[in-house]
Amino acid sequence: MTTQTVESMPIQDETSFFDILRQDVGFDVVPSNVDLEDKHRFTKLEISPAQKIHVSALLQHAPAAVAEGMMAQAYIVKFPEGLPHVLTTLKQGGYSTVLREHGKIVGSASLYPFAAQAAVLGAFTAMSVVSGQYFLAQINHQLDMMQKKLDDVLQFLYGDKKSELIAELKFAQYTYENYSLIMDNDAQRIATISSLQEGKKVAMKDIEFYIEDLQRIVDNHKKDNWAKVTEEAFKEKQCLDLAIQLYVMTTVLEVYYSQNQNQDYLNYLEKDVSTYVNKCEKRILSSFSTLKGRIESQKTWPLGKNDKLDPRKEIEELLEQLNQGEESELEKSLHVVLNISEQPTEYYLNQSGEVYVKVS
Repeated sequence: MTTQTVESMPIQDETSFFDILRQDVGFDVVPSNVDLEDKHRFTKLEISPAQKIHVSALLQHAPAAVAEGMMAQAYIVKFPEGLPHVLTTLKQGGYSTVLREHGKIVGSASLYPFAAQAAVLGAFTAMSVVSGQYFLAQINHQLDMMQKKLDDVLQFLYGDKKSELIAELKFAQYTYENYSLIMDNDAQRIATISSLQEGKKVAMKDIEFYIEDLQRIVDNHKKDNWAKVTEEAFKEKQCLDLAIQLYVMTTVLEVYYSQNQNQDYLNYLEKDVSTYVNKCEKRILSSFSTLKGRIESQKTWPLGKNDKLDPRKEIEELLEQLNQGEESELEKSLHVVLNISEQPTEYYLNQSGEVYVKVS
């Protein structure tokens, strides 16, 4: 089959343009009269005034995308392969489409922005950023250490790693909370990606430091004060948890800021992060198992179950948690946020330019 390249073709009819998007990238717009104020069914995404302007521009052309050409209280915007995936397709040289004849591909054309096309790209970009903030919140919810206030973190952080870990924690929190605002500025976005990559390396170095320090505490134990040794070990684990969560969050933030939706890359990241976190947990498990064994080996230790000074109960609870062998909530959230670009997505737009999603 011979394939030829066709010169840019201006689309004069908005309806034809939306038909092309519907056919080639799976985008669709459906009128709806759902009650978007029903908080049990819908969540309103935070959207800046500039982003709302882009969404409103799309709404002006929405009737042309609807077969009935009817007005509605709201519109459902559908992306069968996920919004980031569609947006990546559109960014590659205007609005890329395929020319077909009798069911066969005979050429390609690039449809450059006119009124409707420009409105679509602007709205897609705005919704991609806004939804990115929403999906980042899913994994941030699982990272309890990342949400702690500075005063709480200072209670357990110590040593040379204290200042750098706090600095990276605050920067990650800043980039998460201001995601949709930073994404509007390309220069700032690129600088942020570089800083997140450095933050990820710092987190990994701190993880290794605290794992070795945990083992040192266990090995250099004081037989006459197991309660104190256990307290120090759990304090060390808090530092470890913070460093591990910083490692996960900086990885996810880098993906969202770069908008790299290459599936091979995302699969590699998910496997790499999950494998490393699991190895860290196994090393933590080994240290606390050793600690528990040494406590129980001491014949002089009061082993009564009602002894409030007995640290074994707290250790046993941790070992049980680490021994479950099931996929953690963190790993589940990591999978969702790294693969959201491949998932069917629906957004609900009202006449005011506000964007909603269904409550999951």
